[in-house]
Amino acid sequence: MFRRFHHRAGHYLLLIALVAGLYLPNLGAPSLWDIDEGNNAEAAREMLERGNWGVPTFNFQTRVDKPALLYWLQITAYRVFGINEFAARLPSALAALAAVLLAYELGRLLFTPAAALLGGVILASTAMFAASAHFANPDALLSACTILTLLIFWSGFRREGRGWFIPAGVSAGLGVLAKGPVGLVLPGAVILLFLLWSRRLRLLLDRRLALGVLAFAVTALPWYVWVGAETKGEFLRGFFWVHNVSRYCAPMEGHGGPPYYYLLTLILGFVPWSVFLGLTLWYAVQESRTQDRGLRIDPDDSARPDPRSSVRFLWCWIAVYLVFFSLSSTKLPNYILPVYAPMALLTARFLDRWQRGFVSPPAWVVHASLAFLGLVGIATSLGLLMAAGVIDVAALRSRSLPGLAVHAWPGLLPVLGAAAAWGCAARRQRRGAVVSIALTAVLFVGTLAGGASVAVDADKAPRPLAQAFESQQTEREVRVGCYQYFRPSLVFYCRREVSQLADEQQVLEFLRYPIPVYLFTPASVWQRLEARVPGPHRVLGRHRDLYLGCDVVVVGNH
Repeated sequence: MFRRFHHRAGHYLLLIALVAGLYLPNLGAPSLWDIDEGNNAEAAREMLERGNWGVPTFNFQTRVDKPALLYWLQITAYRVFGINEFAARLPSALAALAAVLLAYELGRLLFTPAAALLGGVILASTAMFAASAHFANPDALLSACTILTLLIFWSGFRREGRGWFIPAGVSAGLGVLAKGPVGLVLPGAVILLFLLWSRRLRLLLDRRLALGVLAFAVTALPWYVWVGAETKGEFLRGFFWVHNVSRYCAPMEGHGGPPYYYLLTLILGFVPWSVFLGLTLWYAVQESRTQDRGLRIDPDDSARPDPRSSVRFLWCWIAVYLVFFSLSSTKLPNYILPVYAPMALLTARFLDRWQRGFVSPPAWVVHASLAFLGLVGIATSLGLLMAAGVIDVAALRSRSLPGLAVHAWPGLLPVLGAAAAWGCAARRQRRGAVVSIALTAVLFVGTLAGGASVAVDADKAPRPLAQAFESQQTEREVRVGCYQYFRPSLVFYCRREVSQLADEQQVLEFLRYPIPVYLFTPASVWQRLEARVPGPHRVLGRHRDLYLGCDVVVVGNH
């Protein structure tokens, strides 16, 4: 399958069609996920409403969490498609597409066109990367910028050229505008470590390095200077100190984890391709040492740099990100998303060489990997049935999501795919086995991404409650508040500031306002307060909240 596409245009068409099928269906159907999606989508909406593209705000207060590149792209999408979930997520989906195509281009330079195509397919169809394409946050954007920076470096390195400094500086500048210093520091560390390992550190002793630094500064610094001046330094202090230095040195918002956190995250997030991680890493270690040691020489590598150098480059990439974020006190699964590209290319390298007979692991190891693929499907189905309450689990009884039951069937796909690949491998039809696995991954991830998130949406309260509030609103002069319940997406759906009330006395005063007011609060809290509220009031909407596991109501005072 993969070797029939010997031209770049065919590969691009296949990858674009694949990404469109994986990421676009139902992209805008689920309501925003809290916390990050609600924050990001609303920040962009407020910037658009205020006509100020410089200072991010959330709930009409300065937001210091993230730089502005994602917001700018969301604003552009809002202008084209309207202010909605699809537009909020579209930049992430397009950034994921760019990352897949850039990873493909890097794969062509590192290995072979066939391995590059397979690497693009693998990257697009891993669970965590597909999730990032459906999520309105800057992670997919940062991944695309990271891959672009390292692609530019490698393209220059393999030609023994030094013209990569300026374009890499621009790309790193975009990465810093996407998520902050990691867009420069970590790709720079990858390049430095690789040149050190290759004993080519002298390549950095070039006057064009200063031009690269200048290109970076021209790209990234104007906005940071602008927002720093507009906020009198508030944004710079909050972003760099609180959300970078402090986040790294101490767990923030309860997001801690053990040193092996990201190893487990990578195994789970790389599903279903993680079943080949053991074989991939084993052969990558062997190939990074020497071309011999039992590995047959691939004639397709003759027109490329020493494959050891290519594999070592990917090892440096993986090591820098895993070590850096493993040492961080605050840990979240999406932090290591840029590692998925080199892992996908190494996996593609192994599978491409295996299908063409240049590596021959023991048959039992291959069969064990395929058995694990089947187990991934079984575990997925069981997990969804437990979450849906079909399989009774005491700890989940109060938080069951019945809509997930109908989406448990995709777990059969890895079982069927593993059986098909096992049969092909047994008949020595290795290419057929790889094709079976690739189709399985695409169908499995695509089906879950397009369906399960919609099923869960039935238990998310902010959008339906805000719609109930909007249906009652006949005047623009209204106030919205919440008590013991707040979700960032509430602000997005209410399209106005949401006041967070601190105590019951504030709630009672809020409901006495002479203008229409709307209060969001848990149903149990309202039941306790209702008798104390003077004047007219009524419950306008009621909905179960996924995060609290209880009903939430919206109450009006008219």
